[in-house]
Amino acid sequence: MKGRLKTTSQAPQHSFYPQNEQEAWIAIMHACIAVDGDVADEELDEMSDTLAGKAMFEGHDVLAYSRRVFYAHTQIGSKQMIDNSVDMVAPENRANLFAQTIQLVLSDGVLLDKERDIIKYVYSALDLDEAVAKKIIDDFRLQNQGGKQNNPPA
Repeated sequence: MKGRLKTTSQAPQHSFYPQNEQEAWIAIMHACIAVDGDVADEELDEMSDTLAGKAMFEGHDVLAYSRRVFYAHTQIGSKQMIDNSVDMVAPENRANLFAQTIQLVLSDGVLLDKERDIIKYVYSALDLDEAVAKKIIDDFRLQNQGGKQNNPPA
């Protein structure tokens, strides 16, 4: 028994790599809304509505993807999930994914420092220009806050 106690075996590291672009979208969106450790109902409702309205998700098992993503997120965290997912997102879809993600993050009406940081992280990981990212954020805020503009998080 002493030999077993001296063995330095570590628990296997959980790894997550999306199976397709749809799962990568879910992973990145979830990583951003879950970064603060609290996923609001408004955020989940908004994510569900967003995915339901996208033709690219037709015929895909979004619930199965979501379960896999939610579990993996608890194991690897937001930044690793984003890093493991960005390459699956087609370059022509990255700005749209970022815009949808901003809408999700802001849907609960609260923007915490962790969320600001992850927004910066995700637009960098998606290789978006900072000016493009700020325009997306500003446009969303103007649209959803009656023209009142706040300082953008990025």
